[in-house]
Amino acid sequence: MTLKYECLTVEGKLNCFTLEIKEDTGILGQRDSGKEEVINATFKLTKASGKILLDDVDIMSKGDKLYWEKLSVVFYDPMKLFNPIYDIASHFIEIGISHDMENEELILETAKEVFKVLNIREEILYSYPHQLRSLELKKVALALASFLEPEYLFIDDIEYNLNEIEIGLLVNSIIDLKETFDINLIVFDNDPAVISRLADYIAVLYRGEVVEEGYHVIEYPYHPYTIDLIEGNLKEENLVGEGCIYSKNCKYSTYKCRLTKPKMVNLGERYVKCLGYPW
Repeated sequence: MTLKYECLTVEGKLNCFTLEIKEDTGILGQRDSGKEEVINATFKLTKASGKILLDDVDIMSKGDKLYWEKLSVVFYDPMKLFNPIYDIASHFIEIGISHDMENEELILETAKEVFKVLNIREEILYSYPHQLRSLELKKVALALASFLEPEYLFIDDIEYNLNEIEIGLLVNSIIDLKETFDINLIVFDNDPAVISRLADYIAVLYRGEVVEEGYHVIEYPYHPYTIDLIEGNLKEENLVGEGCIYSKNCKYSTYKCRLTKPKMVNLGERYVKCLGYPW
């Protein structure tokens, strides 16, 4: 199964996002890079144009049945997945029944198995979302998003509301989940360290455009924005250039960069949208 984005556009926020998801993939970029729009468009939470193809079928015109079974998501704020007046078990039961699992006991047993993989205490099933600590809530959201074994699991901003130790524990839990279930991860984050542990193929977004994609992007970044992001040398304002979108922030910017929109250059296992790579 393949997931493809063909010129996905959200007006003013995402410009012709095109990417084929074949394996664990990371989308690296800052908060205003367009990462959230990719997620929101995929799950029909915002108006978008273009195509999202799942096995060559455009899901933008399909019903909601494929969500949870084929595509699932953990938002940066996991409370978005929960109704505060219901306990955790009720959420699993509701999703299970809506996807043809009629036996409530079987649904909860399945949930408990996923809890074991993620090292979540079983009694949390009977807690309410507001009673959980941030790390527990993130793990429970992961369990809820993965217990139907979707083919693609979207994870947004892992570090939200967590400290460094908790981020490490959560990343380890996601790796355990991957080793147990046949799920392709699509990880959206601004932390290169998180992306490098969870993704093989990486696309870098800046102000709604993919500026670099390929393998070993974190170890060997090519685009000036990717280099600045990894080295922590970004300027406070993320200005948009008229030619290259990074030209107003790039230390290598020339007059040509400020006037000319670069095309994506194929460098073998890497694609880079930068005039510094003319070949």
